[in-house]
Amino acid sequence: MAEHKTIIRANCIICKGSLESVHSFPEFPIFMGTSEESRQNDIYEDLNFTKCKNCGCIQLSNLIPLDTLYKNSHNASVGKTWGRHHLEFYEFIKSYAKGTLVEVGGGNLHLAKYLENESAVGRIVVYDVNTYEDINPTKIEIRKEFFNVGTAPKADMIIHSHLLEHLYNPIDDLTDMGKLLDRGSYMAIAVPLIDKMLADNFTNAMNFEHTFMTSYELIEDILESAGFTIIDNRNFNPYVSFIVAKKTSATTNTSRIYPNQLEILDNFVKYHLEEVKRIKENIWNYSRENTFIFGAHIFTQYLIKFGLDEGLFSNILDNDDRKIGNRLYGTDLIVKSPKILKDIENPILVLKAAQYTEEIKKDILENINPNTKFIL
Repeated sequence: MAEHKTIIRANCIICKGSLESVHSFPEFPIFMGTSEESRQNDIYEDLNFTKCKNCGCIQLSNLIPLDTLYKNSHNASVGKTWGRHHLEFYEFIKSYAKGTLVEVGGGNLHLAKYLENESAVGRIVVYDVNTYEDINPTKIEIRKEFFNVGTAPKADMIIHSHLLEHLYNPIDDLTDMGKLLDRGSYMAIAVPLIDKMLADNFTNAMNFEHTFMTSYELIEDILESAGFTIIDNRNFNPYVSFIVAKKTSATTNTSRIYPNQLEILDNFVKYHLEEVKRIKENIWNYSRENTFIFGAHIFTQYLIKFGLDEGLFSNILDNDDRKIGNRLYGTDLIVKSPKILKDIENPILVLKAAQYTEEIKKDILENINPNTKFIL
């Protein structure tokens, strides 16, 4: 097992209160993707959930240095849901977009490519240490680095999609971003509602990248504490909110309490301990050669940490071509395309892919093998 340094979060991200441990998963793999290297090079850390003694916000205490955590990319935003997300977010914010835009964490370039077609947009500067495509830039400038307010240009709008939940110090980081904006300019964000995801038992909700439990109220408090006021919002679905906030002249210190977050986490843990027992009972009598699990991602890593034996499965399946042939980080499971199910008479597939489950199931039944038996 490779060694690493751990950053300890000592105080609450919202109110600076002290933290107490409530749940912990020892030696959890830090990377929610795949690897071509030997398993002995994988890095692990205790996934330690804590509660703020003051406001009740759930957050992780053990954090991974960013250059280690984001050494490799793992999420190419594959699938129809993500495609619709990028388009609808663009449609939501395009009327606010003009002049110079700074997008933080937009390495897939989907949003930037939509926005560069807007006549009111003159320049788009994208900060991301990982980018997925080479482009012929017209208005888009890629900076393969973490956002740095000292090198960023003055902006008319700051944009970030599914970034807020990745920030270790969200109030400070949004305050820094706001320094690029004049009063009355905009910040546009897409952010997951992690409280809703955990309440529905989604295993892609909290991890070493998503280190605190977002809710709409908590997001509002972070923005106000950083000097922004929400002026427009809508939900993409029950689990993702699109927000436009205006830069104001003053910050607001929140005193809100989040009393339900611990109960949500407790229920999530209890559910998955029982769910792993159910999955084992359902697949125990099937041959390993015909049994698979979907999701070379955090979905499967969580199930294994809750007690699911990886040896029950022939392979792990995933739709991301970049992962095929690799090994799911923290396991010995090799990734195959779901297309291999076509040649199996009655395959068994454990499919626990949160909000993407039905989309994946439909594709397999309609396009690969209608005889697939799913354990959902």
